Amino acid sequence: MGSKISKVPKAGLRPMKNLNVEARAHRLIDVDKPKPAPQYPSTKEEIARVQKLHPEIVKQQQTKDVRLDDFLKQVRVESHDPVPKTTEGDRTEALPDSSQTSSSTKEATSGDTLDVSIVTEGKMTVYQILEVLVRHKKDPEEWTAEKVSQDFSLELEHARGLLTYFKTFEIRAIGQIPEEIRKQINPGTKAAP
Repeated sequence: MGSKISKVPKAGLRPMKNLNVEARAHRLIDVDKPKPAPQYPSTKEEIARVQKLHPEIVKQQQTKDVRLDDFLKQVRVESHDPVPKTTEGDRTEALPDSSQTSSSTKEATSGDTLDVSIVTEGKMTVYQILEVLVRHKKDPEEWTAEKVSQDFSLELEHARGLLTYFKTFEIRAIGQIPEEIRKQINPGTKAAP
């Protein structure tokens, strides 16, 4: 229904658009040249100076050069689209994932939908980061920043920052919440056995 209503004004305006089309077209064709843009006074002075000093240049610009016109008529441009060498389906060999790969490439197969098999040097997957954090938490003397830096080809500063600032979530049961916090949340409860 909405499309029919929107066509009504267009149908009503169509005769107005076509009214006197031929006369308007002839009026546009009869116009000699469009008005040039106004010139700055300094530009007008410069043009007048050149016309006084070199009137032959002005005459040369106003006449048609037959030799150049013939050259222009002889010019022919032929354009062809380049032939594609191969298409995506024709490719037989796979492109490399990266030019540099880490010596400690590990697969992230923790049930994630994203399986990363090759990791570039100096980078780590989330699975590898969590693994390093767990190992560092269990044995901080063995899993130092230097060892993480060597094993995963990281800069020492990045390995230190990873072990210092990157933390995992901790889940606590209600019974493990400290007594003073539990009283603030719900004043009438006691600790779970």
